[in-house]
Amino acid sequence: MQKEKILSELYHGNLNPVAKSVVQGSEYQKCQHEVAALEEELLCMLEEQTKKKFQAFVTAQGKLNAISGEERFTDGFRMGAKMILEIFENDGEQFKPITG
Repeated sequence: MQKEKILSELYHGNLNPVAKSVVQGSEYQKCQHEVAALEEELLCMLEEQTKKKFQAFVTAQGKLNAISGEERFTDGFRMGAKMILEIFENDGEQFKPITG
């Protein structure tokens, strides 16, 4: 039964959506490389004090992205759960035969 399997996987710590690997050659990986190259290029152009400020900015941006990703994940999961619950609601209109 699928429900039992996913609950077991969750219990044993085998589910971790954040740890998903990056697909080689994907648009995501290409973008990662581009961002890394641009960051390195910018760092080479900056003086030490400005480098530290830029690195602090990059760190803060990364934290913001992580928080945003978690919020979107949670919102999406909640919406999916609400959709499933709505399927099983019996408000008198649902589950009536559509033909006589």
